[in-house]
Amino acid sequence: LRRGLPVLLAFSVFSRSSAQTVPRSEWGAPSVIVVHTAGDWNSPGYWTISGLKQTVTLNESNLALEVNAQSVIWKMPAAATNEMLVEQGGKEFPLRLTDAGKISIEPYDTGFKTGVKITLSDWKKPHSLFGDKLDLTLYLTICLQGDDEDLVFDIAAKEGGTVLRRLDWPPPLDASDVDYTVLSNNKGDLLPRHWPHPYYPIRSTDANGFAKTNDHSIIQSHVIEDWSMSWWGFLKGKSAMMVIVETPDDAAYQFSHPGGGPTVIGPEWRDSLGRFSYLRTVRMCFFKNGTYVTLAKRYRQYVKNTGLFVSLKEKIAKNPVVAEMIGLPQTRVSILRNQSTNSDRYNPTNHYQLFTFDQRAQQLRDLKVAGVDKTLVIISGWGHLGYDRQHPDPLPPSAAAGGWAGLKRLTDTCRELGYPFISHDQYRDYYQDAPSFNPDFAIHEEDDSLPATAFAGSRFGDWKEGQIPFMRHWDGGTQSYLNSRFQLGHLEQNYQLFFDHGIPPDGIYIDVIGYVPPDQDFNPEHPTTRTDAMRLTPSAVASSA
Repeated sequence: LRRGLPVLLAFSVFSRSSAQTVPRSEWGAPSVIVVHTAGDWNSPGYWTISGLKQTVTLNESNLALEVNAQSVIWKMPAAATNEMLVEQGGKEFPLRLTDAGKISIEPYDTGFKTGVKITLSDWKKPHSLFGDKLDLTLYLTICLQGDDEDLVFDIAAKEGGTVLRRLDWPPPLDASDVDYTVLSNNKGDLLPRHWPHPYYPIRSTDANGFAKTNDHSIIQSHVIEDWSMSWWGFLKGKSAMMVIVETPDDAAYQFSHPGGGPTVIGPEWRDSLGRFSYLRTVRMCFFKNGTYVTLAKRYRQYVKNTGLFVSLKEKIAKNPVVAEMIGLPQTRVSILRNQSTNSDRYNPTNHYQLFTFDQRAQQLRDLKVAGVDKTLVIISGWGHLGYDRQHPDPLPPSAAAGGWAGLKRLTDTCRELGYPFISHDQYRDYYQDAPSFNPDFAIHEEDDSLPATAFAGSRFGDWKEGQIPFMRHWDGGTQSYLNSRFQLGHLEQNYQLFFDHGIPPDGIYIDVIGYVPPDQDFNPEHPTTRTDAMRLTPSAVASSA
C-alpha cells in the first residue's frame, strides 16, 4: 500500500446473501467499480470511481475532485476558503471540511448508484483553549448513477448542540479553461470566461458592470430574474456539463465574475430555520458533445422525470381559458398611481395620476373600433389608494375612479367587447398602513442583526424593527413582508368581495411572488420554512388546485 498499489474493493462484499451470484449488470446495478490507492509520504491517497463513461478521482487529503468524462477533464479543486459556517452556543464560526478530526472514506453502493461515502466528525472549536469538541457529523456521498453516469452528491448532517448554518460543497468547477458559463437567469446568459467587466446576475449594474446600489441580496433559487430553473452549466470546446440542484428550496449559489473572469459558481446550502435539517442533493451531467441547447433539453427531461413539468396541453385541459391566452396581446390599464409621501419613489410634482374606470372603458371601446378584436386587459391600481398601496387590504376600489359601480362598468365593458380581464394584485408586501396590519404576521428574521436579508429590501434599502425587516421602495411606502401562511386567506376574502359585487375576474396577475425567493419566518407562533413558503403562497395553491 505504501508503494501506491491500488486496492480493488470488490462489490460482492456488499451482498446480503452468499447465494447472490447473478452479475450486477444483469440485475440493473451500475457497471461501476471503486478503487482505493493508498498514499505515502510523497503523495496523497486517492479514491477512484470508474464507470463506462466517467471516472471520478477523489483526493482523500484535501477532498479535491476530478472527473474524466469521456476524455474531457473537469476539475473541482480543494476549497481555498472555509466551506462551512457552524453555530454553537449562539456563536457562529467558519470551518473547513478538512478540519474534521476524523475523516472516514468508504465504498457506498445503494444498488442503483455507486461511489464513496465521506464521514466527517470530531471537529474542535477554533481557537479554543480547551479544544472544545463540536457535536456535528457530516455525511457526504459521491456516486455515479444511471446509464448516463450522472455524478450525484448527497449531503446530510447529524446536528446536536452544534448546527450547520451554511455549506459550500461540492466545490465550484475550475473554470480557468472553460469557454462559457451557461446561466439560466433572466432569459438565459452565456458568460464568456474572459468577459472584461464584472458581472453579478441579480444586481443592477452600470455600463461597466459595477453595482449601482449597496445590494446585499443573496443569489437564491426559485427567483424568476435569477434561477427559477435551478441549474447552470459550462461549455468547453465541443463538450458541456451542467449542475442541477435537486433540493433548491434552501439553496443559494456562490458566484464571482471579476473583470476579465473567470467565472466561479457552485452550490451554497443554507440553513432551514437555523439548522441544516434535511438531505441536500446536486446532480452533475456530462456531454461529450453539447451546447447550451443540450443543457436546456437535459433540464427539461429532468423536470419531466421528477413530475415538475406541466405541459401547456395539461394546463389547457385543467383550465380551458388558457388556450385563449395563446398569441393574445396584452393591454394594461392603470387606474390610480398615488405615491405615499414616505416612499423612496415619492415625486412631489408627479405623485398622483388618475384615470377613472369609465375613461378606461371608453379607451377599450376605441381599441375595439380601431380593429383590436381580442386582447387581455390587465387592470392595475384599482384599489382604495391606488397601485401598490395598503396590501393585503386594497379594497374598496378607488372612490375617485368610480368605486364599485365604476369598476363593474369597466369589467362589463370588457365582457361586451370579448376582452378577458384580470386584476393586478399581490399578497407578500405587507404595508404598515393596511387596515389589518399586525407585526405578529410579518416575517421575523432569526434575530435583530443587520443587514436584513429579505429581498427586495436587500436590493433597494432596508432596516429592521427588532426581528422584522422593513423597506419603503414601492409606491406604498413603509412595508414589511406577510408570512405566506396568511396570504391565501386575504386573497379569498378580497375576491369574495369581487364576486359579491358581480365582478368575477378571468384570472389574477399575482405580482411579487415569482420575483422574490421564498421567505423564512422565525416567529415561534407560526414558524415557516422556505419550503413552507413555496407551498403556501397563493400562486402555488392556485397552480395545484
